Amino acid sequence: MTYIEQKEIDEALNAANDALYHLGNADEVLRSARNWGIADILGGKMIVTGIKRSKMSEASLHIRNAQEALNILADELQDIGDYFHIDALVDDGLSIADFVFDNFVTDILSQQRINRARSQVKNAIAQVEGILDALSEIAEMNYAQKK
Repeated sequence: MTYIEQKEIDEALNAANDALYHLGNADEVLRSARNWGIADILGGKMIVTGIKRSKMSEASLHIRNAQEALNILADELQDIGDYFHIDALVDDGLSIADFVFDNFVTDILSQQRINRARSQVKNAIAQVEGILDALSEIAEMNYAQKK
């Protein structure tokens, strides 16, 4: 393997690790938002709704950062060759209706969105972990060949 090929693999590994970092943050914050969402459904007041919404906004930021990292990873993977593919991440249309119309129906709808976003984040984590494993194997094989 040439120096340039090794450099491309290293860049892809770094991008995959960066994507996993942001996806992990998104998952953690979505888990917290889900918990606050349950409290909201069970009769939380405006403060609970506000905390949940804050967590949803924070998760949205992590998801945007993860999407940027995934875009970089996709570019790096193209440099290596068209062997890897990444599905689209999470739609980011979190609604303000839950905050304005704080009632059981909007709480349930909001909770469904949190759960769907978390499921998509977990799916993206699994995909990136698979790519990272494959890239690591390639890097290890190349290292072993140099010895």
